[in-house]
Amino acid sequence: MVEKHLLEFLEKLQFLISKNVKISHYGIENVKKICGVDIAYKGNLGFSVGVSMDINSGDYNYKSYVGEVNFPYIPGFLFMREAPLMIKAIEGLDCHLLLVDGHGIAHPRKSGIAAVIGVLLDFPTIGVAKSRLTGDLVNESEITYVYLNGEKVGVKFGRYFYSPGNKVDLQDCIELGKRGYPKVLKIADMLTKKIKKE
Repeated sequence: MVEKHLLEFLEKLQFLISKNVKISHYGIENVKKICGVDIAYKGNLGFSVGVSMDINSGDYNYKSYVGEVNFPYIPGFLFMREAPLMIKAIEGLDCHLLLVDGHGIAHPRKSGIAAVIGVLLDFPTIGVAKSRLTGDLVNESEITYVYLNGEKVGVKFGRYFYSPGNKVDLQDCIELGKRGYPKVLKIADMLTKKIKKE
């Protein structure tokens, strides 16, 4: 159980973070090394893995970090559970763009975990999520957009939702989504499950 005053404080923090999100075109074609980060759980332990992958060769290396997670799962506040571990897992990895398993600005306060990590690290991030957290789906020119309060905040390709985290824009998300679910996130997911079993 999380006290109401703490959630209200965290909401204010998220609004502050959202004001510091920079939306600008990065250019997926410029990415040579891409990172992905994911997390798996066993009890109250979180197993986070950051993967750095060379776009051309497919070669990758990774780092993992295991830590205790005491904050409960509350939709919209995922960053409190996962961001600290994810940030530790990607420390020192070489990459130009970070993909986070979670939402960017397609979030009620435009401050999903990809936005939080992107702003804290001042780094280009895109959120890739498996379910919609907020907004309405609208089809335009063969692309399904996520609208929030009349603004496009994300896109859907297949069953996945892509939204800007920081220092990227919606076009970057579209270009990424057109390529299918990112291999670097598949690897991160596989490794979190493997490490969790060890």
